[in-house]
Amino acid sequence: MAQFPGKRIVLTSDTTMMSSYHGGVMLGFAAIMPRATLPDWIFQNFFCPPVPALEDGSAATAPCGMRKVEAALLESGFSRDEVMVAHPLHLDRAIGPETRIVGITHDDPMGKIALREIEDIIRRGPPFNRSRFIELLSHPLIREHRPRVVLGGNGAWEVMGEKVDVDHIYLGEGESDFPEICRQIIRGENVPEVLRGSAVPGDKIPVNRGATIGGIVEIGRGCWRGCAFCSPTMRSVRHRPIENILKDVRVNLECGQEDIILHSEDVFSYGSKGTRPNEKKMTELVTEVKKLGPKTMDFSHLSLASVHSNQGLLREISKIVGIGSDQNHMSAWIGIETGSCRILKMHMPQKALPGETENWPQIVEDCYRLFDEESWLPVASLVLGLPGETAEDVIRTTELVESLKDYTGLMLPLFFTTIAETKLGGTRGFSKADALPEHWHLVGLCLEYNLKHLKKLHQLYKERMTAGPLVHAALTGVNLIADVALNKYLKRMKRGEPPN
Repeated sequence: MAQFPGKRIVLTSDTTMMSSYHGGVMLGFAAIMPRATLPDWIFQNFFCPPVPALEDGSAATAPCGMRKVEAALLESGFSRDEVMVAHPLHLDRAIGPETRIVGITHDDPMGKIALREIEDIIRRGPPFNRSRFIELLSHPLIREHRPRVVLGGNGAWEVMGEKVDVDHIYLGEGESDFPEICRQIIRGENVPEVLRGSAVPGDKIPVNRGATIGGIVEIGRGCWRGCAFCSPTMRSVRHRPIENILKDVRVNLECGQEDIILHSEDVFSYGSKGTRPNEKKMTELVTEVKKLGPKTMDFSHLSLASVHSNQGLLREISKIVGIGSDQNHMSAWIGIETGSCRILKMHMPQKALPGETENWPQIVEDCYRLFDEESWLPVASLVLGLPGETAEDVIRTTELVESLKDYTGLMLPLFFTTIAETKLGGTRGFSKADALPEHWHLVGLCLEYNLKHLKKLHQLYKERMTAGPLVHAALTGVNLIADVALNKYLKRMKRGEPPN
């Protein structure tokens, strides 16, 4: 039997990234849990089931960034016979002796961004995402044929200085320079270990050739707010033409996706050239997407300051989308980060614009009240341990979280992690050893908040999930087990003590 020659360029990732998450992207957070806490079969079946595979071994859906790179390669002259978005469980249909490049897209390959403190706190070993990433690098076909492994995506920086089998680390946007990098590798030229892609104009961001996980559709890139710890703020702001956005929506719907998530660093900034939302552009965009007939629509990220500056716009979007009639809620990731105006001024001086830094806690509270009235579910991040933070600053954040306790959502406290591509890139990160009693009290408060709202979140999220009754029953059981298991940590942290 003849050996499969392999595709020249294979794009893939591990199963924590190449998962449908049963249609509920929040289940993807299970990938940050230590692998020792869940049997693999529970993790795979109930939290991160692999995406469907097509007959040729390609992935039916893939991360949006991977789809953009695929489109850029095809537009640059590579043929469909040369390029494949491969399913990680069917690499035997993709990798062979003629494979020259395996491009891996990942948001958190080493588990450094998404709550690495969990590993340090409960001492149960590495998380699923790191374990699965390392396993992918050790795949027998990669070891046998030795293609050049190029790691890209938002988390590519994490492997810098780590002993992993990656030949090249690609930082920045892939559509601009990656096709030529591939040609250089194929020609056998010397290519640096660390590569940096340049920014792509908004109208040059290509249209996807296949469906994306979660139905994510990119509407723009970059952020002008300049938060010192955040990598998207290092990218210039660009917006895609509405006709290209709608083409991506159609691709997803035609491939069987029913739910659409409009994605940028701040969806409310679409079409805006200043600090306030462009109401006309935003309502036009949402109206045109709605006309295409998705079952549900969500936003990936919203700036609270943008929402606060035009609360009527959020109410109008709720009407256009049909919250309460066509879908039961909308959701978006938001960044609270801190309740301390002093820390905000130090590291995020433009975060409250066009509002005032001194009004930040009130801005957050007003937005949560609005979200509650309009049935929006916020998934909020807090950054603990930013340089210069004191116990008093943490108390201000705790007070803010306490003021939000009756509003349904999720609250994710993140230890400050040094990311190379930020203004604080040379600063030491924050660890368990640095935490004050006030930090532990805040983490415990967030855990209490999440456990309080978990049942309601699960009920609401059923609307978007493709899982059957058995999976929902299992998840309900997991929620109950988590409630009991985490309470021992919760009680200690609420007293201001480390969890172990």
